[in-house]
Amino acid sequence: MLRKKVFSLFVFFLVLVFSTQAQSVVPTADDHHTEDDDHPVMQLYPAIIVIDPRQVVSVIVKINARVKNLRNLYVGQRVAHDQVLGELESAELETVQRTYLGIITNLDAVQAFSMTSNEKMIDARMNLAWRGMSEADINRLDETKEPLKLISLRAPVTGYLYSLNVVNEQIVNAGGQSGVYTTTGTTVATIAKPEAVYVEVQIPLKEVAGLTHGANADILLPTSDGSRMIVNARVDRVFPYVNPNTQRKRVRLLFAKQPERLPLAEGLPVMVQFKGNAHVR
Repeated sequence: MLRKKVFSLFVFFLVLVFSTQAQSVVPTADDHHTEDDDHPVMQLYPAIIVIDPRQVVSVIVKINARVKNLRNLYVGQRVAHDQVLGELESAELETVQRTYLGIITNLDAVQAFSMTSNEKMIDARMNLAWRGMSEADINRLDETKEPLKLISLRAPVTGYLYSLNVVNEQIVNAGGQSGVYTTTGTTVATIAKPEAVYVEVQIPLKEVAGLTHGANADILLPTSDGSRMIVNARVDRVFPYVNPNTQRKRVRLLFAKQPERLPLAEGLPVMVQFKGNAHVR
């Protein structure tokens, strides 16, 4: 009998100890803290990336050349105006450079019997530029007085690399030529200007009333490692048209900043969430 009482007291003591410990680890309303407390969950809306083809610029090579030393380029990479994308090796361009050097070397002698010597020099310089030589390369040619073996392939505008159509050691050609400065050339890459890239999202009619031009939003973009990159954006336009089937309005958002990379694919699914006072109601 005594043994049973001792055993019962021991069990009661164990239950009391474990219940006390359990209560000490249960989070209370005062000490429980998560990221969501400071950043409440906001509505996510499915959207798509849109590329305006009118704002996409082609990088065209208008000479027969071999592609050299591409600079670790990838689609979606941000590039700056006049940034070197790679280099070109061209026997054809070397010949054109020698012709130009012959003109400027003998310019004084030509001026003695020709009134059009300056026009010939300007025309020769324009020919170099049209064939793809940058101002920096032409100036280097003027300084060294030696044809450049490699010329720079440069970005004509600031933007995002939208397509890359060549690899190192690939040979490209000038295509058909119908005049002195007319040829089809080869498009080796395309660059989307920053204003070419925007996001479109469909918002239910009853919720879109809280959105105005300039309202803040976050774009959740997919990345190559499977995670999501958040980029700030602003409402550019709320279209007046209401889709009669879905009862939604189309909203266009522009990126507020230019990140170093963007996943550029027409129709790429992304997510949008509106922030602060811009949250739809």
